[in-house]
Amino acid sequence: MTICRISLSAKHMTMFFISVSDKGIVYSERAYKIPECTRVAAGTPLVQLLNLSDGERITSIVPVNKFVEDQYLVMLTVNGYIKKVPLNAFASIRSTGIISMRLVPGDELKWVRLCRDDDLVALASQSGMVIVNTCNRLRPHGRTTRGMGAMRLKEDDKMAAMDIIPSTTHTMPGKTVSRVRDLSPPWLLFIAENGYGKRVPLNAFRQSSFNRVGLRGYKLPEDCRLAAVFVVGEPTDDDASEEQVVLVSHGGTVNRIKVKDISIQGRGAKGVILMRLEHAGKIQSASLISAAAAEEILED
Repeated sequence: MTICRISLSAKHMTMFFISVSDKGIVYSERAYKIPECTRVAAGTPLVQLLNLSDGERITSIVPVNKFVEDQYLVMLTVNGYIKKVPLNAFASIRSTGIISMRLVPGDELKWVRLCRDDDLVALASQSGMVIVNTCNRLRPHGRTTRGMGAMRLKEDDKMAAMDIIPSTTHTMPGKTVSRVRDLSPPWLLFIAENGYGKRVPLNAFRQSSFNRVGLRGYKLPEDCRLAAVFVVGEPTDDDASEEQVVLVSHGGTVNRIKVKDISIQGRGAKGVILMRLEHAGKIQSASLISAAAAEEILED
C-alpha cells in the first residue's frame, strides 16, 4: 500500500528524505539539487540523489525551512511505535544518512510528520480505530530510541496512517465533545481498500491518550482494511476544500476525486463509493494533492 501527500516546495528549501526500509535512516538534500521536470516526465531516481542501500526505499518526505527549537519530527511505525524527536537533532546529516529510530525486526518506519507541541496528532489503524491527541503528550526522545506505544493493536492489526492537524486550524475540545453536529473543517478523510470512503469532522472525535485502543472511526467489513487517512480541509473563504485525492487500484485503474465531492458522514457510517473495483482488486495507492498543487496541475 502506497500513501503519500503531494504539495509544492520552494527551490531554496532543504528536503528531508526519510527512508526506513529496515533501519530508519534520515537523508537530507537541498531542493534546488533536484532536477526540474515537466508534469509528464518520469523524474530522477532517488538512488541518484541519495546514498540508499540495496532494497531501501523512501517512505516520507518532509520540507524544512529552518531548524527551529520548537518544532519536532513525529515518527510512527507499522507495528504501532511512536516518538517525537526535536527537529534540530537533524540539523547536520552526513551523506550516508543518520539513524532516526531504533526498529525491532519486522517493523518499519512509515510515517514522519513535522509538528509543534500545540498541534494535534491523528493516528489510525487498518481496522478503523483512531486516536487524536496533542503533540505535547509525547515526550521528546533521542534519535536512537524506539519510542513508546502509539495504539494498542489487536492481533493481525497494523497502523494505517498518521497526520498532523495544525493548532491554527482546529477548535477541538480537550475532554468533552459537543452534542451539536459540527460539519466544519478540518475533516479526517477515510479511504478503505474496497473503494469506499468518507469525510468525518474532527469534532466527532475526542482527544484520547496514546497507547490506548482508540475510538472507532470507520466500521469496516471483515475482509476489508483501511487503506489511508488524510487530514483535509485547508482554510478557504467558503469552507470548501480544493484538495484532491488520487486512487490507484491493483488492476491499474486511476481515479482523481475532489475532496469536497466526498460525503461528510458520522464515525459509524459505511461511506460512499470512490472507485468501483469489480475486477480491479483493491486500492493499491492513495495520494492527497494539496489545493496549491492541484491549481498548478490545472494550469499545466
